[in-house]
Amino acid sequence: MRPLVIILFSSHRIRWSHECFTNLFLKILQILPEEVEAELKEAAVISMGSDVSDVDLMNIKELCDQVLSLSEYRAQLYDYLKNRMNTIAPNLTALVGELVGARLIAHGGSLLNLAKQPGSTVQILGAEKALFRALKTKHATPKYGLLYHASLVGQAPPKMKGKMSRSLAAKAALTIRYDALGDGQDDSMGLENRLKVCYRSLPIGIMATSSFLLQLLFWEDNFDTVICSLKHD
Repeated sequence: MRPLVIILFSSHRIRWSHECFTNLFLKILQILPEEVEAELKEAAVISMGSDVSDVDLMNIKELCDQVLSLSEYRAQLYDYLKNRMNTIAPNLTALVGELVGARLIAHGGSLLNLAKQPGSTVQILGAEKALFRALKTKHATPKYGLLYHASLVGQAPPKMKGKMSRSLAAKAALTIRYDALGDGQDDSMGLENRLKVCYRSLPIGIMATSSFLLQLLFWEDNFDTVICSLKHD
């Protein structure tokens, strides 16, 4: 019986000999039901597996190294994007996240160009084709574009996604203008607006849910300031 299994652990490999694999296969057969054992034996007989040569193992190892390097490069890019977004647009980052904020800035051309857009444009930014198609065919216009990938819109119920996207776009337009033209370098405005959007999305009479409390605890440094602003809003 030819070996059918190769186990690879990141940068090093474990090679299975024919005898070692056969012993393991026999031990597995002892704990399997008879029906599964028969199917496994039949599959092993007609299998197209073959002995793995050193060249094949070398190529597999190189492929694994490439996957690991790409994963590390992706993590480095995310850290770079996170640092840059926290420096350029900290309030927008606190409101919609690093990836969505970077996509909005890239789609608008620059942070200053994006600051010139109203909230209604920010809401459907990224869905221009769907908008013009809807206007041409006289159908309903899209309710969100790139903001659909924001966590606040994604976690909202289906019936509330349009309302959440509209509220989030209005707050995003304010935070974008503050980041582009304001003098502050902190993200307090973005955190405050995010909490306001969460607060207004709650049902009437319900001031706290589990997710709302978790977000308050997560931003405990701004707890007093945010709660006072919510009370006087």
